[in-house]
Amino acid sequence: MVVANQNQQPRHGEDTAAPAVTASPNGLSLPSDLNLPSSSLPGAPATAAVTPSGEAASPLSASGPAASVPTPGRIAPSSPAGGVPPAAAAAPGGPTVAATGAHLYRITPDHAAVEEYTGKDGAWTKVRGAAGSIFTSATTLYATDPASGDIEQYDRGRGTWTRIGNPGSGFAATGDHLYGLSVDHHGVFEYTGAGDSWKQVRGAAGSIFTSATTLYATDPASGDIEQYDRGRGTWTRIGNPGSGFAATGDHLYGVSVNHFGVFEYTGAGDGWKQVRGATDRIFTSRTTLYATDLTTGDIEQYDRGRGTWTRIGGPGATFAATDDHLYGVSPDHSGVFEYTGANGAWTKIGGPVAP
Repeated sequence: MVVANQNQQPRHGEDTAAPAVTASPNGLSLPSDLNLPSSSLPGAPATAAVTPSGEAASPLSASGPAASVPTPGRIAPSSPAGGVPPAAAAAPGGPTVAATGAHLYRITPDHAAVEEYTGKDGAWTKVRGAAGSIFTSATTLYATDPASGDIEQYDRGRGTWTRIGNPGSGFAATGDHLYGLSVDHHGVFEYTGAGDSWKQVRGAAGSIFTSATTLYATDPASGDIEQYDRGRGTWTRIGNPGSGFAATGDHLYGVSVNHFGVFEYTGAGDGWKQVRGATDRIFTSRTTLYATDLTTGDIEQYDRGRGTWTRIGGPGATFAATDDHLYGVSPDHSGVFEYTGANGAWTKIGGPVAP
């Protein structure tokens, strides 16, 4: 990701093509602002977007010792010998709204239950009791126990939950694999799929996130973003630090550290191209990139084929998407809304969500 400066004039208006600027290791000149109309989701106060609470600082352990994984051009610090030990109970925190490719889930305000949206008349059904946070892959829901911090996996067909690991500071999943970052950030681990067995795939990391097929991590010292080649077991630096990253099924995006630009990874070396100016946060579905305006908090949708952005709603505390639907949580967490597909039109489908 590129560290931007403010030498370029601001861009104004909606549905304007973003400048196709190619990133370089030496930085870029980015637009300094966007000036877009302000509005809020129905029933929500017109306030600036609320940044979701960070990942819970809860520990993840793996069974047995694991060596650090070399990264071309840099060596990631290794976890302590013997892996990361189990840790004490973690306080509830982290994502409270998440979606698989087909289903939307939320945690109730008191963290007493996890509910699944039925897709009909704003009706939700309980799928679990207490949870600290929830995470998803394209097909699977995971939750952390609010008392122990342990991570559990949901078998939707059977309606059962199984403990698969100890606490972690964050979790992320591709279509086929679940990854966890240890609470001390000294190791990244991949779930083996058996019991509570995890194997180490990297040493120290600042954060982890995934696309449908690929794991990414940020270097805790430099902030640089690196990509994991699972077949080879290697890591490659692909960009400079960013304030946030998100991926569709095919494309990786990042927001510059100063929030003055959104960039798309070209897939070659550390090449990135600019697709948008000033931005607060980015969110993705399997096919689509969304961004919130840095000034107003409004959410906009990217048409990659045309290179244009369209405002589709006001600020939200957070957003989540299945393959077919986009959902938003009002800034005060009092309601969950579904985007109807008509610009600015959202339908309330549920009540309060845990912050």
